[in-house]
Amino acid sequence: MKLLSLTTVIASVLTGALARSSVYLVSSNNENTLSSTTPEVSMKSFSMFYSHMMDTSSEHPALRMQNENNVDSFKDVQKLASLLPTSSSLFEKKVDGSMVVIVSGAKPDMFDTSFYVSDDEPDNYASLVESSADEAIENNSDLAIVTYKDQEATIKMGASVIEKITQDEHMYEEFKMDFSDYNTDLFNMENEAASKFITEVQVVKDASQYSNPEEIRLIEMNALNLIGQEYGFESNEYKEAQLIVKDLFEKFVIPNFQGLHARGVSTFILTPSSSINRKKRALPVEETCFKTSDACKNGTSNCSGNGQCTKIQENCYTCVCKSSSYIGEACQYVDAVGDFQLLFWTSVLLIVITASVVVCVYQSGNIVDGGIIMAQSLPKQD
Repeated sequence: MKLLSLTTVIASVLTGALARSSVYLVSSNNENTLSSTTPEVSMKSFSMFYSHMMDTSSEHPALRMQNENNVDSFKDVQKLASLLPTSSSLFEKKVDGSMVVIVSGAKPDMFDTSFYVSDDEPDNYASLVESSADEAIENNSDLAIVTYKDQEATIKMGASVIEKITQDEHMYEEFKMDFSDYNTDLFNMENEAASKFITEVQVVKDASQYSNPEEIRLIEMNALNLIGQEYGFESNEYKEAQLIVKDLFEKFVIPNFQGLHARGVSTFILTPSSSINRKKRALPVEETCFKTSDACKNGTSNCSGNGQCTKIQENCYTCVCKSSSYIGEACQYVDAVGDFQLLFWTSVLLIVITASVVVCVYQSGNIVDGGIIMAQSLPKQD
């Protein structure tokens, strides 16, 4: 079994601990942020907040008030609830429409972050919305559900599918027209990642034009992450793609939804690229595969200046660090195992020596006469 170095393990733990998604929330109260310092909440708190917003009783925070472990989560829910549309009646529904858009591989600077959630797995957010939608359908069979995933949008009325939206032959021309302010020539239908990106943008745009007074929308987008993996997350293609996605939201998705619902709430969840890389990587955990040398250089900032992009197999370039002192996907970590081991064993040796000295002193104090050597007196002579 291949063993990871101690530093790699520690780095992985720290990465997991710091992994989070940024959330941008749009509602009719025009308040998108909570304070000057952007708060971070747990996935549990976000789950309770979403259930509170959707009035799904099984996860309603009021049912958890007596649980001491949920006190902090309940406080978080109270803070996040200030972003929801204001209500003049306790019996009025908090929202008349909810849209959740999950964008994998997005950088958090796409929007001004409303708050962070300490979870970077897109599937966790999607399952939360899906379970809430299932419960809502049980109470209202006429509820419209609009979903997008894997290049296809589905529109349902209750449990019945009424329409599907997929790729068509005119999408590329429409894409160039809809986003003519951007360098759309960077993308063409012959490249797989670019083709999926174009299709995703246009299908989401078309699905956003659907109108129903009461609905739930769940949009799961991953083509931006594919562009980053194909060209690099610092490439011109990725930067332009992120601008196009933002324009898609601001020009089509948000106005179409918020204009339809007086008490609608749009939630954009931006999950980092590392989450997708961990799940779909075919190589060992300390390597990331890029299809081209340029993508590798762009995606790793030229191996952080501590190595070079090298072809290790067909259509796979990865960072090879220039010395064993550097480790990580982009040679971004300094391998401090040697220094750590020296410090560790030196500390152990000092502890052993100190303990030995203390034991010796203690034992010497238990010798007859208290361990004190008395001088012998000569016999008295007359």
